[in-house]
Amino acid sequence: MKTTALRTLGLALAVSVVASPAQAGPFDKLRKKAQEIEKAADDAKTAAEAAETVVDAAKRGARPGATTSLGSPLSGVRAVDGSVPGGRNNPKTAGSGNYAGRAPAAPAKYASLTKCANLNIGNAFVAQTGDYTFQQGLSTETRGGLIDREPVSLDGCTAPGMGVGDVLYVEVDAAKYDKHRYALQCVAFDGSQQLDNVNAPRENNYTGKDVMLHTGNSLGYEPTASGSNSDRSGAYDAYLAKRGRAMITFNMPGLHTDKSGTDFYCQHYDKATGKSALAFTYRRGPVDRQGRR
Repeated sequence: MKTTALRTLGLALAVSVVASPAQAGPFDKLRKKAQEIEKAADDAKTAAEAAETVVDAAKRGARPGATTSLGSPLSGVRAVDGSVPGGRNNPKTAGSGNYAGRAPAAPAKYASLTKCANLNIGNAFVAQTGDYTFQQGLSTETRGGLIDREPVSLDGCTAPGMGVGDVLYVEVDAAKYDKHRYALQCVAFDGSQQLDNVNAPRENNYTGKDVMLHTGNSLGYEPTASGSNSDRSGAYDAYLAKRGRAMITFNMPGLHTDKSGTDFYCQHYDKATGKSALAFTYRRGPVDRQGRR
């Protein structure tokens, strides 16, 4: 560990100060030197943790302006209760009454056009992004991932309706799924809007470490793995590969000007065959369930 190495270096420096007559001095000088080295070690550890959290948030599609408990500016990082410490997402300061809710089932005119690809789709759930905790010795560690998971049943390849902030996770047969063949189309129920790549739900913002939480996690989700975010992502990739599966995720964005909410039907379809790997509806609105924009 970097912290242990720095503390060991500090002890070596302190001993060298005592051993050298030219540098010998009152005990308060030794104590001050040791405290300086100790602070440098703690600062290095904090900086490393903050950097990992920033990278983690960026991969999750972070929104600017929020802060972590470490005080680093970023977005998309939430406490267990869904708030962003010190940010506008704090439950005490978040706006209320603007959550537009979840979309209903797709209108028949769209549902009838959906032809499912035979990808053996399953293991679906809808989740939120947020923080969880686990014990590391005497320390309580915090990591981010997919929390508040709700297992859902698919109607063929069509998932239930979702709202702003929801994340849809599904698995498909890896041997039959070539993600490069697929594109996402989203159209408003009334046909008035089509969403482009910038404004449509974001695809595959999440990796294995968001699904395979750390062993001993406070939410009790399984399977789990220990180690860094990278270690857990690798472990989950291996877990999927062993089962011959591939994961697909979509997260539902909001639009601050869409006060009343707009319902969309989306399909993740094969551009060559026109068949869908996945279809879903979502209601766009200004905020998610916790008042986050």
